[in-house]
Amino acid sequence: MDTLPSLPALRAFDAVARWMSVKRAAEELGVTPSAVSHQIARLETELGVRLFHRSNRRLLLTDTGEIYRDRVSRAFRDLRDASREVTERGAADFLVLTAPPSFAEIWLLPRLSRFLTAHPDIDLRIEATSRPVDLLRDPVDASIRYGREDWPGCEIIPLVEERLTVLCAPGLISDDTPLTSPEDLRHHTLIHSDQRLTGWPEWLRTLNMGKVKGARNLRFSQSAHSLRATVDGLGVALESKAMAADLLAAGLLCEPFPDLGPVPAGAFYDLVIPKDRAEHPKTLALKAWLIAESQNSERSPSRNGIHPQSGAAPHSPRDPDASG
Repeated sequence: MDTLPSLPALRAFDAVARWMSVKRAAEELGVTPSAVSHQIARLETELGVRLFHRSNRRLLLTDTGEIYRDRVSRAFRDLRDASREVTERGAADFLVLTAPPSFAEIWLLPRLSRFLTAHPDIDLRIEATSRPVDLLRDPVDASIRYGREDWPGCEIIPLVEERLTVLCAPGLISDDTPLTSPEDLRHHTLIHSDQRLTGWPEWLRTLNMGKVKGARNLRFSQSAHSLRATVDGLGVALESKAMAADLLAAGLLCEPFPDLGPVPAGAFYDLVIPKDRAEHPKTLALKAWLIAESQNSERSPSRNGIHPQSGAAPHSPRDPDASG
């Protein structure tokens, strides 16, 4: 059939199939049992199939009814989810950008005032999330993603290259624990960020120092925590130069081996935009701003960031970050 069955009939079927009771379905829908029975009979007539077996005052779904129940239930669930997402976005036409929590915390937020100043007419919503995003179905205008993924049906713009450098707090280096060469790492705790595509073992192997081990290891699931631990003097990190730019400019971190970095890691933070939204004026404004910011991603990002005179450490994000 080319036309949809009536919505009241579908709602009645969905309720009866869940409760397996006409009476309970009627209570849920706020109608009489006879009205529910009428809608079920109408639906079966429209479809030309039997959906329920009726025997000894009991209802049982037919094989066809079970298949139809699953599809109808899924359709109503999708409608509820879509309605909730639209409601959450509010009355304003928000431009929705998703980004990994650490990237949003460390790189994006310190720069955001410039976008808001330049575009006072744009209502922006940033979703700091590591959950998978379906850019062709979810109500998202653009997404910043980390790694080496393919995104069919989307425009992909490399923003920030993953260039790794060794970092530590200036106070960590002493006569007892020098850091004049990578061999000195054996005296220090190595701080690892699990989601980096290149880590300490790979970096050391490129220097033919694969046998060098730290005194101990400290692992984090996101860069924000790795950097915070490094600022606190808990060890030596191998981290993104762009992500650490503000801390380096503030003097809270230093590069003990400047001649060995930063080293390209073969990965980017990409801006990914569904092609059907790529030409929207608000999306174009966001894209142009992010590209401009990315061109200076290794300098101190804004006057809202950390300053040498403040000596303040960054806040640790509360959300886990599975992608940077």
